[in-house]
Amino acid sequence: MSGAPYWIVKQRKSELLGLAEKVGLENYDHLLKVDLESALAEHIRANESRLSQNPSLDAFFKSIASMASPVKREINNALALTTRDDAKKPRGRRITKAREEIEAPSSDSDIQSPTSTALSMLPSLPIPASPSQLADRIESQTNSLRTQASSLVTDSGIPAYLSSIRANLSSPTSIQLLALAIEAWGLRFHVLPMRYLTTIPSSFTLGMGEIPVQLPDLFALLTAGFWGPVGTWILTSVVLPLMGAWFFNFTMTRGRARGYKYDPLSFNVAKGLVAWMVYEKGVRLGWVLSERYVGTVEDGVPGGYHGMITGAGIGGLMSVYEAVLRK
Repeated sequence: MSGAPYWIVKQRKSELLGLAEKVGLENYDHLLKVDLESALAEHIRANESRLSQNPSLDAFFKSIASMASPVKREINNALALTTRDDAKKPRGRRITKAREEIEAPSSDSDIQSPTSTALSMLPSLPIPASPSQLADRIESQTNSLRTQASSLVTDSGIPAYLSSIRANLSSPTSIQLLALAIEAWGLRFHVLPMRYLTTIPSSFTLGMGEIPVQLPDLFALLTAGFWGPVGTWILTSVVLPLMGAWFFNFTMTRGRARGYKYDPLSFNVAKGLVAWMVYEKGVRLGWVLSERYVGTVEDGVPGGYHGMITGAGIGGLMSVYEAVLRK
């Protein structure tokens, strides 16, 4: 659209050419109708003081007045009515009326309706022009938040730390160490009992009752009741299986190291075999193993003899799986 008043837009081009000649517009013969409309509107507005007396342009100036904002028309109408009323009223009345308006703390002009206030705030609000722009803005804000969150997590070092933990746990050695840690933790409660130390008093504010505090009895470290079962467990679950894994190491070829120093599969096979012989068949290796200590180990390890066999089986299965992946 040309932006010209509707009165000019609805004219034919021949009529516009005649109007251009009347108002004194120059260089208009080569213009298209749309460009001619814009040129005429600008020329007439620029020479409004001279052309406003031309009767043929009354419709043009009326169309310009109709394009003014409704608020401006209301203000102009109110000013015109006020001027006519002042002209009709005597001079003394106008002075009294002016004094009343000055003394009145609040008048109609000072009171703004909620609608006018809301309309006055609209230009300052960043309202998107179309739903597509609104969707693009939402997507941009979402991507920005996602980028900031990703940068925050990356800078914290958590992904690198988790990747390191996963790499260390993804091996047969980690599975074996985890199984041994579970066995040692269960045995600790039988060889290193907890002793009462004190009691934390209850707190009504925190909503908690009395909490007894217990610590391991470290004096048990000086007794044979601790070292006997612990030594038996270390011998049957660690030392003898390691010896078997070192002697029967199938990851070595012609004296050259190709894999582990201790074969993981041989370790788990030896551990399961020793557990079956000692805790199931009652082999005591002469004076080395005591019936009492063997019973304490079997009672302390989670699952007893079956728990040891299960741990060895899981470790052996992981060793075979890792060997297959290496091929």
